[in-house]
Amino acid sequence: MSCLLRRSQKVTTPLGLPKPDEAVQLKDHLLIQAQIPPLPLPVNKDTPPNLFHSQLSVEEITALDRINYRASWKQIFLPQPLLGAQRDQGLSPVNGNPSKTVYEAREVFQGPVGYIVDLLFAEGLQKGFTDQAKALKARAEGN
Repeated sequence: MSCLLRRSQKVTTPLGLPKPDEAVQLKDHLLIQAQIPPLPLPVNKDTPPNLFHSQLSVEEITALDRINYRASWKQIFLPQPLLGAQRDQGLSPVNGNPSKTVYEAREVFQGPVGYIVDLLFAEGLQKGFTDQAKALKARAEGN
């Protein structure tokens, strides 16, 4: 099966060249192949995709804060006046307790295509955020 049909995130240089170590830097690009809405859990690398829900996005890393565990990226697949999309993610300790962590994720859409994205994909994107948080929690806790 083509790797373009699988769920993945690949880090590339701004010229689209693969980065062998995938160490993320500002201005690097992400090629994100996703399922919207997401596949039912549990999912692993061998779970086949639903071709009707397969989405491709090209993003640019806009912020990295390795000390406070935060990152942001924006879509660059479509021109900014048509669709602006900024994704922010972070991990924060609960009340300063490092053994309890809050995972935060949000994505803001702007422009005329943003309304279309909201109409067609808002529910699926929210489910994806929720499932991603559940999977991250399970992985971090060893479940």
